[in-house]
Parts: sequence; structure tokens; C-alpha cells
Amino acid sequence: MPIKSQIIAICGGSGSGKSTLAHKFVGAAIVSTDSFYKNIEDLEIFVNGKADFDHPSAVDLDSCAKACQQLAQGQDVIVPVYDIKTCKTVGSQIIPASPKKIVIVEGIFAFHCPLSDIATLKIFIDTPIDQRMARRIRRDVDRGRSTLETIAYSLNVEEAYSRYVEPMREKADLILMGDEIKFA
Repeated sequence: MPIKSQIIAICGGSGSGKSTLAHKFVGAAIVSTDSFYKNIEDLEIFVNGKADFDHPSAVDLDSCAKACQQLAQGQDVIVPVYDIKTCKTVGSQIIPASPKKIVIVEGIFAFHCPLSDIATLKIFIDTPIDQRMARRIRRDVDRGRSTLETIAYSLNVEEAYSRYVEPMREKADLILMGDEIKFA
């Protein structure tokens, strides 16, 4: 019987450094909650007539948790490939399981149920808003958004952070101050 892997959840605001930290775990299987965003036509929550991608219901957390559990049990998993420009799943990819002793699940909703229930360690990255904003601008411009679009969208992102992400800090086993983390 294969050794069950540890599941580490990494949570924090958009642009806090979650993905960067996740990739520092050498040899870990990494699952991003971003891969499990629902297609835009399947979203249920809207703000000012626009789909709310910053609400926990925008992500299929059950499927994400199932993928993490399968990886932890030594099974390869197929995860969706989500396109931020079209707001739709455009394919899938295989995450190989073996030999992985650590499964990382990272994303703004990584501490929401059922992910928080399966995580053996929860790490919250607490990064100041100005640093998150600067990182988000760099990242989203690389993904094809304009700087102005990113700044405008960031107002919603930060409001949602206060409502859905920051309260998850209380569930953390370890809190890292994002402005003090130096990634080599």
C-alpha cells in the first residue's frame, strides 16, 4: 500500500506569494485552486452585473479536494486547465502522483471547506496590500490584462479579500509575513 502524502494548504490574498512558496517545496505535487474555477456561465454570484470570481462559490472546491486526496493516496489526477481570458476550462492536464510525499494546494480559497478539512498543515501568507497590488499588476499584465483593468479589478479583489480570505487567517497553523519572505 502506498504511503499517504501530507496535504499542505497555502492561503493568502491575490498576489501574496502563494504559488511562489508552493514551488519551493521540491518534489511536491502542486494543485492550484485556480484550475478549478467554474466556467463563467456556471457562476451563481454577480456583483454589479459582473460575475464574481472572488466568491468561494466560483471555484469547484469539492473537485479540488478530491484531486488532492487522490494525489495523497498515490493516484495520478487529471485537473482542468482554466483560461483567465475566456473564463472557461480549455482542456486538462495530468498531475503525476508518484513518488510525492507532499501535496500542496494553493489559492485564495485553500482554507475553505472541504480543503481545510483535508489539510494536515495550513500556511497563511500575510502580505501588505501595496505588495499584493504590485505583484498582481505584474502577473496580470503578463497574462494579457492591461494595467488599468488590473487596478480597476483590484478594488473588487481587495473587498473580497477582506470578506473571504483574511478571516481564514485564524485557521492557519503557520502565518508567514509576506513582506519579510525572501524567495531565493
